[in-house]
Amino acid sequence: MTAKKDAFHLRPVLIFAHGWPPNAEVGAVRAVYLARQLARNGWQPIVVTLHERYYELRNTAGIAGTDSALVIRTYCLPNPRKVYLLFKKWLAWCRRRLLAITASPERLDESSSSQEERISRSPPSFFKRTLLSLLYTPDEFLGWFPFALAASLSAVARHRPQCVISTGPPYTSHLVALALKGICGTRWVADFRDPWSWSDSHLSNERIGVVADGINRWLEKIVMRSADRVVCVAHGMTEKYRTLYPALPANKWITITNGYDLDEFAGLGHVDKSDRFTISYVGGAGGYDFSRTPLLVLRAIGELIAENRLDRHKVMIRFLGPDRDTAGHSIGGMISENGLSGIAECIGLVPRPDALKEILRASAVVLLGGTQRLSVAAKLYEYLASVTPILAIVEEGDAADIIRRTNAGYVIAPNDLPGAKNAIRSLYEKYLHDRQAGAMAKPGDPAITDEYNWERLGERYAALLEECCEAK
Repeated sequence: MTAKKDAFHLRPVLIFAHGWPPNAEVGAVRAVYLARQLARNGWQPIVVTLHERYYELRNTAGIAGTDSALVIRTYCLPNPRKVYLLFKKWLAWCRRRLLAITASPERLDESSSSQEERISRSPPSFFKRTLLSLLYTPDEFLGWFPFALAASLSAVARHRPQCVISTGPPYTSHLVALALKGICGTRWVADFRDPWSWSDSHLSNERIGVVADGINRWLEKIVMRSADRVVCVAHGMTEKYRTLYPALPANKWITITNGYDLDEFAGLGHVDKSDRFTISYVGGAGGYDFSRTPLLVLRAIGELIAENRLDRHKVMIRFLGPDRDTAGHSIGGMISENGLSGIAECIGLVPRPDALKEILRASAVVLLGGTQRLSVAAKLYEYLASVTPILAIVEEGDAADIIRRTNAGYVIAPNDLPGAKNAIRSLYEKYLHDRQAGAMAKPGDPAITDEYNWERLGERYAALLEECCEAK
C-alpha cells in the first residue's frame, strides 16, 4: 500500500457525495472509505455534500475517518412533493375539524374511516401519477444541484482538482459532475452503487411513470457517454450496463465493489460471543422494497420452536436499525404474528461501533437481498470481515456467488421455508457443538475475502484515477 504523503504533495480529487457523516444511510459508508483510502494513496479528497440539517437519519457516532477529506457542505432546496404532502395533511386536519363540528362522534368515526378507505383504494390519475413521478426525476434531491455546482466551481478555482468522482444514488450527484465536466473539462469517474434507469428486481417500482422513466433513461445515457470511467459495485451490474451500451469503449467500465476496513474492526477491541444462539440483522429493512422482509426467517424460527427443534430459552433474534413498514407490516408485527415475543426484539438505530459489535457477537447474521440479483448489499462485506455465519435470503446472483465462493454461510431463496429451517437448524446445532467443545469455530477464508479489504480496493481506485489523468 502506498504510504500517506504530505498534504502539500497530495493531488486534489473532488468527490460529490450526497451522504456523508453524520448521515446514517449506508451510502455514506462507501464515500468515507473511498476518501480515506485515496488520502492514503496520494490524493487529497475534497467532498461536496449537504449540511447536516438535511439528513433524516443521523448518527453522531457513525463511521470514523471523515478527517481524511476537506468537506464542503451546501444547502438544498426542498422537494416540492414535501410541500404537497404537508398540504394534504393540512387538508385532512381541516376535514376532521369540520366533521367534529358538524357531525356526531359516531358519524365522525364512520366518515373518517370511509373517506380514508376510499382515498386509499382510488388509483391516482395518469396526470397526477406522472406529475408526482417527475418530482422524483432523477431523484428527490434535485434541489441540491445548483448549490453543489456552485460549490464545485469554487473548489475547482481554488484547488484545481485533477479528477472528479460522483457517487450515487442519488443520481443528482452525477448531473452535477456532468455539468462541471461541461464547464471545466475535468476528468470524471461516475460511481454507481445502484442502477439508475432500471432495476434488477422483478418487482416494479410504481413511483416511476412512463414520462419520468424516459427522462431517466435519457439522462443516464448522457452520463454514460460523458463520464471517462463508470464504476459499478457489482460485476452483474457492470455487465448489464456493458450490454445496454455496447458502442461505448470497453475500458470505460470497471467493477470496484464495496468492502470492509479491518482497522475499524480492530478499534472495537475484544467482543465476546453471545451466551445464547443469537441471530442478528443489522440495517434497515422493508421500506418501498417489499421483497426485503425478515418474514421468512421469523416464520422459520417460529415453526422450529413449535416443533421443539429449537429451545426457546436458548434463542435470541435481534434487529438493529430503523423499523420501516413492509407492505403494511412492521418487524414488530411480524415478531408477534410468529409467536416470537420475548425472544425477538427491535433495537432501533445504534452507533456504528455498536452495530459492528453486534455482528461480531451474533451466532449468525441475516442478509436480506429480496429479489435483487445483480446488486450486493454493502453490509455483506462487513459480515465477511466478521467471519460470522451468514444466513442470506437472496435470489441467485452476485451476492449468492460471493457467499458460496467464500464459504461464508447459507444461501436461501426468498420463498424457501424448508431451506431456511434446515439452515437455521444446522447453525443452531453447530452453536451447541461449539459451546460444548468450548471453542467457537469461525467459517470463511480470509485469503479469499481479502479482495474486499478497502486497502486493496483503495489501491485499485487510486490506479483508476491515475489512468484517467494520464489519458487527458
